[in-house]
Amino acid sequence: MGVGVAAASAVFLSALLYVYARNHRHLQSAFTLGLVFFAALLLFQSLGSIYFDWMMAQAGEGPNVAVPMLALDVAELVGFAALFFVTWR
Repeated sequence: MGVGVAAASAVFLSALLYVYARNHRHLQSAFTLGLVFFAALLLFQSLGSIYFDWMMAQAGEGPNVAVPMLALDVAELVGFAALFFVTWR
């Protein structure tokens, strides 16, 4: 389940990265470049979370590790979704 939540976060971040990169091409400002960098780093973190969630599942790590990671991934997903919807408007 954690992999799915992290994958959903990666989808929202990919969309944000697209919007921010498109805006940077048009505006050429330092702020929009910062947004591109910010979204790229968060996307990298989200992809890393997918990898480590998968590796923990393969190693047989139990709920002691999975539940806290899932809670963080869900909070992150809600934040990225809110940011996406505000940005898209």
